[in-house]
Order: sequence, then C-alpha cells, then structure tokens
Amino acid sequence: MAEPDRAGGRPAEGPLRGRRVLVPRSPAQAGELSERVRALGGEPVQAPTILIEPGDDDALRASVRDLADGAFTVLCLTSPNGVAALAGAVAAEGFDARAFAPLRILAAVGSGTAAALWDHLRLVPDLVPDRATTRALADAVPPGSGRVLLPRADIASVVLTEVLTDKGYEPEDVVAYRTVAPDALPPEVLTDLADGRIDLLAFASSSTVRNFVALTAPSQRRGRVVSIGPVTTATCRELGLEPHVEADPHDLDGLVDALVRAAG
Repeated sequence: MAEPDRAGGRPAEGPLRGRRVLVPRSPAQAGELSERVRALGGEPVQAPTILIEPGDDDALRASVRDLADGAFTVLCLTSPNGVAALAGAVAAEGFDARAFAPLRILAAVGSGTAAALWDHLRLVPDLVPDRATTRALADAVPPGSGRVLLPRADIASVVLTEVLTDKGYEPEDVVAYRTVAPDALPPEVLTDLADGRIDLLAFASSSTVRNFVALTAPSQRRGRVVSIGPVTTATCRELGLEPHVEADPHDLDGLVDALVRAAG
C-alpha cells in the first residue's frame, strides 16, 4: 500500500519543504529514504515497485558451509538485500562472523552494503570501491585465483562474473533473493502522478524503473526523475524517462543530495 506521509503538526523546515517524493523502493528499504526526505521537510510517498522474495535457500546455505570450510577466496556483496540473505543463511547453519575468516578479500559495492554488513554480521569489508557500481567493484578486485562467492539477486548483471573470470577467478553466482513486481500501484498514487501532485521520483535501481514504467501509463510518469547512478540512469533513458539529476556518490547520501538539487 502507498504510505503518504501525513504526520500531524507543522511540516519540517528544509530544502524539500512542500515537495512530495515518490519512494518506489521495496518496503524493507523504503523507510530510511523516507525518513531522510521527511527530515528535510518533504513528504515521502511510499509506493513500492519492487518486492523482495527469498532466493535459493538450499544453495545459499551450501555456499555458507563451503565458505566456513575455506573454499572461497573472495566474497563480493552487491546489495544490502544480499547481505541480509547471507546473514540469515549463516545463522541458519549455526555459524557466526568467524565463518568469513578464511577469505582473502571481503568486498562490498558501496557504503550502504558495507553498513548492512556491519549491522548484520559485525564485519568490515576489506574493499569498497570509490564508486558504488557493480563495474567499479569488479575493477577494484585485484587479479587472482580461486572461487568467488556472489550472493545476488536473480536479475543480477553478468558484468561482475565476466570481469572476475577475466582476472583469473572462478565466480559462483548464488540466487540470494528474488525481485518481483507488485500487481499494481495504489490507485491514489496513480491519480496523484497523473495530476502532477508528486514532484520528484527517486529511483535507486534499474528494476524499480522498469517496474514503474510497467505499472504506469505515460500520462502518470510526471515529476522530476532522480537517479542513484549511471546504470539506473541508462535504464531511465532506455525507457523514455530523462533524469533531472544523477546522484554522486551513487548511494543513499548521494540520492538525497540529488533530490535536494532537483527540488531547487
């Protein structure tokens, strides 16, 4: 369901005051962005265009057992969702952070994923690229050998796998979680979009963009588009949505700053 923020009292002062921001992230991830928007005086409208479902639990748990046995040289984490799924498998197998000790490199794609790694497992990654993109993560891993564990979404890009293979590794993708689209967006959100009552559209992934376009008519794709990074921007343009601002850095902080710039 959509959750327009209609808390009582006078709206907070800030650069987003008077702006309504569509937050199409999954319910588990929408809260932090909504809080940031609210703190800057804006009104978040939570209307998920993506839902997160469990992945291949048996395969993920088997990979955790292999991890604890020292079978993997590198572990690359590409999203907070992947971290949460991996942490669940670690707990289900009766392990803790010591299962990661045999790794040579523990890598996270960006600050949000690194923060999730600490929150769930009290681990600090060895490697976080300057740019929070899958390509930057692939480029940052030094050449080497051995198996690389990639617990990712079912729709993950092949870029990471291809680059790591070229560098001498044996990457192993495991579906840690699946992304699906809801059946529809709430009618009130569609009406607000068509009537221009939502000012900013905050996209944090390509899948949220694709599902948004699938769930809306062209007349409902109004508002200034804000993209978290180049991959999401490319998807927006592919589908006829021109971003007004692209975040830099490509993380939640950058997305919030980009919203402020777009609102200005």
